[in-house]
Amino acid sequence: MSIITAIGAAVSGVADVVKKPLAEWQRRKTIKAQAETEVAKIEAQAKVANANAKLELAKKGQQITADWDTRAQESMKTSWKDEFLLLLLFLPVTGLFIAAFLPSEYGGAVQLRMIAAVETLEKFPLWYTVILLGIVAAVFGLRWLVGPLVNKMQENKKNRGGSNV
Repeated sequence: MSIITAIGAAVSGVADVVKKPLAEWQRRKTIKAQAETEVAKIEAQAKVANANAKLELAKKGQQITADWDTRAQESMKTSWKDEFLLLLLFLPVTGLFIAAFLPSEYGGAVQLRMIAAVETLEKFPLWYTVILLGIVAAVFGLRWLVGPLVNKMQENKKNRGGSNV
């Protein structure tokens, strides 16, 4: 055996010893990369499924709200409470309008009293006002309106420094 053949055989043996661990390392690296890709795909699919589920729930919630409001409006046809609430709600406006036609010594006093009465409502606690709004909204089928109004009222109370929740 020549020296070149011996060196070639030695290098080949060393290469085989190094080659196997390198190949195994590369195989594990490939498997890990494939697994990470698969996990990323599954996570993306889960996010899409979650978003679709939220969309369906929102649609169902909107339908339930619309059905509730429609039933409330239908029940108004045979109910007296909507007329009562209308009278109650429009009493201050109607009173101020009528007082405008009275002589000033009477009309002015009536207007001042009605304005003072309406201003007193601002001093009511927020929870009480929310209950009143909720009742009116349920009777007239306007429940969708209550949430934004309550949020606005809370912001106004905070801005004025009140915490009467």
